Amino acid sequence: MIVFDNVTLRYHYDEYDLLKGASFTLLDGVNTVVADVQSGKSSICRLLLKDVVPTSGQILVDGQEISSITNANLDILYLPRNPAFFERRSVQYNMEYPLKIRKVAHSQRKERVREIAEQFGMKLDVKVRTLNAEQRRMLALARGLTVKRKTVLLDDFFDGGTDDFQFVNSILQHFDRCVMFTSDARIATGHTVVLDGGVAVFEGNAEQAKQAVSELYWLSHEQNARKE
Repeated sequence: MIVFDNVTLRYHYDEYDLLKGASFTLLDGVNTVVADVQSGKSSICRLLLKDVVPTSGQILVDGQEISSITNANLDILYLPRNPAFFERRSVQYNMEYPLKIRKVAHSQRKERVREIAEQFGMKLDVKVRTLNAEQRRMLALARGLTVKRKTVLLDDFFDGGTDDFQFVNSILQHFDRCVMFTSDARIATGHTVVLDGGVAVFEGNAEQAKQAVSELYWLSHEQNARKE
C-alpha cells in the first residue's frame, strides 16, 4: 500500500504548488490515477521514484516513510508513454538488456526472454525501429517482466490506445502493485483516484470514478475531444 498524506509539491522554478495537500491511497493490485494533462501525474511518479521530494507532507510505502527506503527495495519499474529502446537492435537484444546488466548468465537470459516472448506472441528477431506504437508498448511491458518488480508505474502509457486491455490486465497481475496514470477516465480500471487542482477529489472503484469525472469540466471536456 502507498499512502500520500497531505503531500504538497512545488518545484523551485514555479510560484505555485502543483500538488496542494494531496491525500490518497494506492492499493496492492491494479490502480488508476486520473488527472488533467500537466497536472501532476508525472510528478507523482517522480516522487515515488525519489527523483524529487515533497515540499511538505509524507509518502508511506508499505508503512515506511519513502525517504527511508532504498531505491532497490522500492523495486519500481517506470514506463512512460514513449519508452526508450535500442532502435536498431532486435527485440531480443532489448528484452535481454535488463538481465545482461544484472550479470544473468547467457543461457538463463535466452530462456527467460523466450518464455515471455511466447506469452506476448512476439518475434524476437525483428528490429525495434520496425514496430508500431502498440507493439512498442507490448515490448516495454514484456521487457519489464524479465526482472521481477514490486511496482510498475504507467505514465500516460496507454493514452495512445491499445487493442487488447484484457490481455494487458492479465499482464499487470504479474506485479504486486500497478499504478496507471492517465487523463482518459474511460480506460480507468481497479482502485481509482481522481485529482483536480492538485488534490484528490475522488477515491474508489473505476465505474464510480467515471461518474465523478463527468462532473469535472476539464476531464469531461478532454474525453469529449477524444471522441471527435
